[in-house]
Amino acid sequence: MKTIKSSEIASYLFCSVCWWTERMNGVKITKAISKGEKYHNLIAENQSKARFLYVCMIIMIVVVITLIVYRFLG
Repeated sequence: MKTIKSSEIASYLFCSVCWWTERMNGVKITKAISKGEKYHNLIAENQSKARFLYVCMIIMIVVVITLIVYRFLG
């Protein structure tokens, strides 16, 4: 049994004939597909760094808001 990717499900829902043709004949690997694959790999590599920076940014915003509220109410 062959595994079906989520993108294949979306392709099937859009056009079942196109999905079947791709499944039987394969997909040509073009420069755009290769470039997109490299881009997605780059995003996957940097995802943990981006999540860390996002959490730091949220913490800093909470600290700044707390200091502003303390300054005006205290």
